[in-house]
Amino acid sequence: MANKSTQIGIQKQTKSVKKNVLTSDNTNVNSKKKKIKRLNYNQDNVKKALKAVKETGISLRKAAAAFGIPVATLARKNNLDPEKTKSKTGPGTVLSNDEEDSIAKWVLHRAEIGAPVTKSELLDNVQKYVKTIEKKTPFTDDRPSRHWWESFRKRHPELSIRKPQQLSATRAAVTQQDLQDWFKNNQEYLQKKNLLNIPSNRIFNCDESSIQLCPDAERVLAAKGTRAVYKIVDGGKEALTVLFMYRADGIRAPPMLMYSYKKTVPKKIIENTPKGWGIGISDNGWMTSETFYEYITNVFYPWLVKESTQFPVLVYMDNHSSHLNLPLVNFCREKQIELIMLPPNSTHIIQPLDISFFHPFKEIWRKCVPKWKNQQGVTRVTKENFPLVLQFTLNNMPNAEKVVQSGFRGAGLHPFNAKAVDYDILNKGKNVNKLSTIMTPKIAMRLPKNKDFYNC
Repeated sequence: MANKSTQIGIQKQTKSVKKNVLTSDNTNVNSKKKKIKRLNYNQDNVKKALKAVKETGISLRKAAAAFGIPVATLARKNNLDPEKTKSKTGPGTVLSNDEEDSIAKWVLHRAEIGAPVTKSELLDNVQKYVKTIEKKTPFTDDRPSRHWWESFRKRHPELSIRKPQQLSATRAAVTQQDLQDWFKNNQEYLQKKNLLNIPSNRIFNCDESSIQLCPDAERVLAAKGTRAVYKIVDGGKEALTVLFMYRADGIRAPPMLMYSYKKTVPKKIIENTPKGWGIGISDNGWMTSETFYEYITNVFYPWLVKESTQFPVLVYMDNHSSHLNLPLVNFCREKQIELIMLPPNSTHIIQPLDISFFHPFKEIWRKCVPKWKNQQGVTRVTKENFPLVLQFTLNNMPNAEKVVQSGFRGAGLHPFNAKAVDYDILNKGKNVNKLSTIMTPKIAMRLPKNKDFYNC
């Protein structure tokens, strides 16, 4: 019984302790925190009070009383720059006001050029940003939390959430109305930026293409009646991705070659790559937001400066929104490089390089590879000598400038003209992916008339 009563006594004492806290002088104090009354004041009043102190010479105490601001608060802010008095009560934000404003501008700009930002993409970019600058954050692995996301939206009411219309595979095909709407919206945007009628040497198109190291063999001569003819060729179907950048006047900017390496590029590849060209690496050899950023900042922009290009410039590109990360958009805004997204599923219609360049380039590549191997006395094209073969092919492609110019005209991008687009392509079947699979009369008329066009 004694043990039982003791246990009951302990339970009662525990309940009592939960309600009250016993201080060292045996005084019972309520455990609930008292609410601190905060004096509400307007940030504009802070500036006015500081201005009054500076210009009229009144004391901080009188200014604080006149504008309803705590004396301690006004005294603290009196030692700050007036522009830094925008702080709010409570804990500070992880990112500064300028950093958050920059992110908000990036989101708005992406929406304006037709590449809206998703929640996941926003959080990914913030995570990369804080990791890059080595900023300490309370987030797990530096990825912003749900609370930060919700608070960020409240701090930036100019941003709103919109649910995009989901299209099935059959409905995702671009329509003539889609393209005409894009031209209308883009025309308004370019007019607002005073970029609608800029010259051809300030308008660019960049696009990626996969190039096989061993292209399909040409037809050969053999004895009549021979059932099978064999030719030793390079093994496999290995291919490398190349990012091409051309001006509307047909001039080529340095390309970038993509390789599937994790850390470094072999020295031999670097030695064989022409001066000024870019080399990008990724796990799978495909373009990433990081490699595209490196190309624009370390290859394309320096080339523009070297060419004494007048800014701003326009760059039309595929709707790969993942390439448009926060650092890239900020860099392009600072350097006056205007990135314009082409409509989804429309590259075979209004992508200049898709329209007129890639098909003839692939044909001449197929002819130049064996010729280069014969000249160099080698048996195969490798990752190491690929840059040399690519340079050889580009240098031996006749009428390249006229071919590219025709692509810009046919895409309606220079001169800017929605009526120049061959909308007949839309009626050639649902499975058409590349213009090289069809040749309408309107497209055929754009290509240079040269019977030796494909001869290397």
